[in-house]
Amino acid sequence: MTGAVFPLGHYAGARPTPAGDEQHVVRVGRRLHWLTADGFGVWVLAHGTAEVGKGMWPRAGIVALAAAADLPAAGIHVDDLLARGLLAHVPTGPGDRSVAIAFARTHRMHALCVGMGNSPDAPDLHAVGVPGIGITAMLDPDSYELWQWGGLAPTLWHSCEVRATVSTKLGDPLDAEGALDQILGDMRHLIAHNCVYLDVAAPAAVREPMA
Repeated sequence: MTGAVFPLGHYAGARPTPAGDEQHVVRVGRRLHWLTADGFGVWVLAHGTAEVGKGMWPRAGIVALAAAADLPAAGIHVDDLLARGLLAHVPTGPGDRSVAIAFARTHRMHALCVGMGNSPDAPDLHAVGVPGIGITAMLDPDSYELWQWGGLAPTLWHSCEVRATVSTKLGDPLDAEGALDQILGDMRHLIAHNCVYLDVAAPAAVREPMA
């Protein structure tokens, strides 16, 4: 399976089940999903690592990281999470773009963390984190812009349209489809640092792109 895998949903904590054990709960849209410890571990690993940067995080990367963490049957858990809508596979690169575009039109970003100012030593970098705990990540201007404003966009596709419009007005012609790879790369960086999470978009927000 080529392309990138993105985790979906917001972690809602560990809760007791009617059977008396404890499982992890992840909310996607209005639905709560219950995960075993191993399934939850694979979902966490699907967020990627800081070393990935803006590169795509493929299925093979998740499985390899799970093996290093001694999580059994990682491939089976990946398939289960994909089937349940807790992971999304997004083809990248040239070729058929319809799946990636459909993903952008039907999903949205929610920001985590708060802004913590610029770096005195690197004014082009912007700190985000948790007050009282510390900085989560230092973001470049593109990633910071997406973190700052992407949560206001009804879908990722809206963010692509906005970036394309701004870029074109600044003299660098770009359309929404051309901005998609940039947005997905910035999103990968933000997810790996736990600065944002992805969710399904509200049905009313799903529409065709602007002309």
